[in-house]
Amino acid sequence: MSDKPLNRKAIGIDLGTTFCAVAHIDAYGKPQIIPNTENERITPSVILFDGTNAVVGTIAKQNAVAEPDKIVDFVKREMGKSKSQFSRTFGGKVYSAEELSAIILRKLKGDAEKYLGEPVTDAVITVPAYFNDAERMATLVAGQLAGLKVLQIINEPTSAALAYGLDKLDQDQTVFVFDLGGGTFDVTIMRIEGMHIRMLASNGDHRLGGKDWDDIIVNWVAEEFDKQHGENPLLDLQSYQDLYNRALTAKVQLSTRARTTLVHNYNGRSVKIDLTREMFEERSRHLLEKTKAICEIVMQEANMQWEQIDRVLLTGGMTRVPSVRQMITELSGRPTADDVSPDEAVAMGAAIQAMLSMLRQEDESGTHTIAQEVRDQFSAADGSLIKVTNITTHTLGVVLWDDDKVEEYVFPMIAKMTPVPADMKNSFGTAKANMKNAIVRVVEGESTVPGECTPLGICDIELPPFLPKGSPVELTYRYNENQVLEVVVEAYGRTSRVSISRNTGLAENEIGIATADLSSLTIT
Repeated sequence: MSDKPLNRKAIGIDLGTTFCAVAHIDAYGKPQIIPNTENERITPSVILFDGTNAVVGTIAKQNAVAEPDKIVDFVKREMGKSKSQFSRTFGGKVYSAEELSAIILRKLKGDAEKYLGEPVTDAVITVPAYFNDAERMATLVAGQLAGLKVLQIINEPTSAALAYGLDKLDQDQTVFVFDLGGGTFDVTIMRIEGMHIRMLASNGDHRLGGKDWDDIIVNWVAEEFDKQHGENPLLDLQSYQDLYNRALTAKVQLSTRARTTLVHNYNGRSVKIDLTREMFEERSRHLLEKTKAICEIVMQEANMQWEQIDRVLLTGGMTRVPSVRQMITELSGRPTADDVSPDEAVAMGAAIQAMLSMLRQEDESGTHTIAQEVRDQFSAADGSLIKVTNITTHTLGVVLWDDDKVEEYVFPMIAKMTPVPADMKNSFGTAKANMKNAIVRVVEGESTVPGECTPLGICDIELPPFLPKGSPVELTYRYNENQVLEVVVEAYGRTSRVSISRNTGLAENEIGIATADLSSLTIT
């Protein structure tokens, strides 16, 4: 082993909707949370724009009421959207969701460097398991814009299971990960067996999270205000931000007490409401039922009974809400694992995955710079490293023509729940004789109806003249560990790669420009 010092430092980042966390592996091979420059273990995912300055975190969140027009939050829910679908403008500059996320990531990277006293070059960034291709690609781009080499995009439940299972690899068990954060919801079944952590099934809703519970209180108070004073306090941005903050505080209070009081002032008038936990639970019952239904769906997809689950792992801040915990406990009848923090497990698991990625890179290169003491924490007695296997959370297909039904349909190339990385090849015949071009349409989704799936890309490959109907066109779908797709089309000596138009905010040629623009911002 070389005693040349390691010149790369990798971190794990939980890029959350409402809060972020960062972790690294210490000199003893243990995952540790990295506090930010404000000495907080988690950082609010809020940006305040002030001229050429961008303030990220608690200060931005505290100024949301005073300067709501300068604030950006909940940007994670917009990942994967084009600029025409979502953008924010500050100082004459139009920001995409990737660029806004990159600002948050640069803050996290800078804080980590200050704490560790060395440059941070590499990172594993987490995403909801149910994120689609466009959302994953947007996260990769955000990491690049932030100046990070993204080792891998890892699913949040997988990451949490890594953090939970690192010191339990000698205890074979099946873990149900219930991840309800500020803006997204995932349920995933993981199998820990020997040195292998496998994802068995996953489902979720990436537009369901704590914010929806907050909005219940916000709308509740707004309705009462309108009833008493004939005015809607949500029409004013400053009033909305103030009410939202009060609603968030009330929700937290109702997790530990039976009742609380919320007072909201707007336009010289005020309303005072006594909120009880019972009333809040009744108004938000439909949200809880959504999470319950998704839990039942994922058990069906895995073809499992609750008796086969050994532990329920709760992650995400919303799992502190009593009604959420009660629902999953009653539904599963299984014990919960309380030895990991709901706020920190995902970041710590990402740091573990970052170290595993670097150790594998060392093995491939033959140059070992990571201390053996650290390597031993992630290795079996024979030296083999912990293995993590994810699965596809969406089906990837191609649109074909059905002669019998005289209609288009979707043929699944890579089915949902296929272990990744995956490489699938298939040959299809041309729909009619003398076709000049083969049009390949790549889609994502569970339906066989093209219009019900998400279009990812289209390829037009030229064919030789005078081909009979049914002439072969070969497709290869390659799905990597980041669950990002590459499609190759081959026909009669011609090869073409499908350009996946992922509908992200930035085209390839815009990334360099965006990087330069972001470098002119002072981010604190």
